[in-house]
Amino acid sequence: MHDPMTVAFEIKYPWRKHRNPKHPWEENYRGTLVTIWHVDPEADGTDDSCGWFIRGRHLDQEVMKKIVAAYEFDWDGTFEKYSTGLFHPDGNPHLSVIGITINLFRMAANVVFESKGSTNWKRSRRWMKDNLYDIMHFAENNTDSLFDGITRKFEIGCDEEHTPERRKDRIRSMASCIYSWIERERRPWYKHPRWHFWHWRFQLHPVQQFKRWAFSKCAECGKRFTWGYSPTSHGWGGGDGPLWFRSEKGVYHTDCAGVTLSADKEDQACHASEYHLKEEEIDVPCAK
Repeated sequence: MHDPMTVAFEIKYPWRKHRNPKHPWEENYRGTLVTIWHVDPEADGTDDSCGWFIRGRHLDQEVMKKIVAAYEFDWDGTFEKYSTGLFHPDGNPHLSVIGITINLFRMAANVVFESKGSTNWKRSRRWMKDNLYDIMHFAENNTDSLFDGITRKFEIGCDEEHTPERRKDRIRSMASCIYSWIERERRPWYKHPRWHFWHWRFQLHPVQQFKRWAFSKCAECGKRFTWGYSPTSHGWGGGDGPLWFRSEKGVYHTDCAGVTLSADKEDQACHASEYHLKEEEIDVPCAK
């Protein structure tokens, strides 16, 4: 589970932030006046029940079954001793990575663009033609692609056996990945969850900065923060941010946070015997 909040929109100040820019990026930079967050209701127990980033669970499962069946048919067939599918029976690719990817997308598109039980070939081919570059780039690139999955890079590296169960999971995973990719590309802009205004939360930066400047104090030294200062904490749970008429909990000046961490380490050293730690594992002496 991750944070259910995602930035939907940002409203910038009408003026530039830096009057005398020292770096090229500062020349036209404008600070954020208001951030509009989309807060997912987590209706299905996940942090993306609205489908901000469409996954297989958000889609029509009947269509998913048809795509899986199409993949099953052409996945690793053989004729006598010759491979006739996209993959060899041992799970390794029979065709090139790009060739396999294009075929998988084509089969999925044929199902997605079905109308009254038959494929709309014209729409399917037009969609494939319009998205061919992006499909090929998704097949092979050095950041996020299908290459590792098609070539079984990690399975081979980890010496994992290609079993019927692994084959089934692989087909299902590939169908979910490609079907989701198609639907993300096809989704009209107005159906994106960023337009779920009933899930919006507004972050007014000037008000937030005022509350932090006026009411928040460092948990270590007790002193206030200067205007626009971004304090640090010791965990991911940041709470609700600056509050009215009372200080945030667990926020520190950067220098004070280091002092607190050192104190925590001293405390760990003092209780080494309680946690059965070896003396050589503790490099901070106990405070006298």
